[in-house]
Amino acid sequence: MLNEQEILKLLASGENSYVEFKEDSIDSKALAREIVALSNLKGGYIFLGIDDKGGVAGLTRSDNEERIMNLCSDLVRPIIDPIYYEVTVEERKIGVIEVERGCNKPYYLKDAPAKTNRYYKRYGSTVREVKERDELQRLLQASGNLHYELLPASYAKLKDLDDFGIREFIRINRPTIDIDKLSETEAMNLYLNLDLIMEVGGEYQPTIAGLLLFGKGRVKRFLPQSDIMCVKVAGNDIADEKENLKFFERNIFENYRDAVSFFYIYNTHAFEVKSIKRTDYFDYPEPAFRELLANALIHRDYTIFGTDIAVWIFSDRIEIKSPGGLPNTLTLENMKLGLKYHRNPVLAQYFFEAGMVERAGQGIIKCERWLKENGNPPLEIIEDEYEVKVIMRKRRV
Repeated sequence: MLNEQEILKLLASGENSYVEFKEDSIDSKALAREIVALSNLKGGYIFLGIDDKGGVAGLTRSDNEERIMNLCSDLVRPIIDPIYYEVTVEERKIGVIEVERGCNKPYYLKDAPAKTNRYYKRYGSTVREVKERDELQRLLQASGNLHYELLPASYAKLKDLDDFGIREFIRINRPTIDIDKLSETEAMNLYLNLDLIMEVGGEYQPTIAGLLLFGKGRVKRFLPQSDIMCVKVAGNDIADEKENLKFFERNIFENYRDAVSFFYIYNTHAFEVKSIKRTDYFDYPEPAFRELLANALIHRDYTIFGTDIAVWIFSDRIEIKSPGGLPNTLTLENMKLGLKYHRNPVLAQYFFEAGMVERAGQGIIKCERWLKENGNPPLEIIEDEYEVKVIMRKRRV
């Protein structure tokens, strides 16, 4: 429960993506809309008895708690059970509704007259109805109820998959399967079981995962969100001169290798000699870069278009940005403790089998160790609803 000082601090900061001010004259349907929108993001607080400017107006009703519980059970699906309490602030009573980050997204408001469901999400300090198919898919994926990677890749055909690459992967990583002895029908059944293709209208079509992993040529033709952008900046600021800029537009295995090669160019080597022993160092430990890049590829929110995974190499640090916040109930704290959760479990499994990522839940822990052993500052992770950014700072000299 928040106390008066904590509330005053939040009031002074104004409305944002997790704080809303309302007077308790708000009608029940509008209030339910606010609760749904917070649950579909990361939760937060609704303060009742507060005007739009953050002034304490006080409560005018005595039935707020009962009203809130009723509207949450009658109007909201899945049912939300918020916490409600009242606090005296500046000698006036206000109501606090604490809404937890929802685990059963997407939440919606039943619209009985229209016989339809209305979905809402918070964008900054405003609430908008979610109508676009892609945004609804994103809410479903955030809940774990939909894995976007398993949907068919629109307009892609079986011929757009690198069959040789798939077979080579199976030969190396699944040696118990004699892929060369399978008939065409048996091979198609295997690809179905491996989530690389699916049957659509009587024809086989690549899944999004299949095309991301084993797409032939420029995968960007079908999945523009599959790119990696790599940038070398002359200084320490994003506005400084760009010394090198590359876009990698093939499948994510190939993009991974290309981005690692780009990293090699700028990972400066040095050595120290103490007594007669020579110790070699690089600006950044290669295993940490590989792990963080692979994590960006397998945890990216592929429902987000118009932005790429980005690797920025500055003079003093490397930043890797992956579109989409942390999935479901995963937080920075429990991620650092090794809690595992995959937004794209198929991509994660293939990268693990290829030896490109550590065992689930261990990657960040190992990156911290590699950085420490190399003499780098601790890893920094910054997350919001739009992206996850990891920062490796250059080795201390």
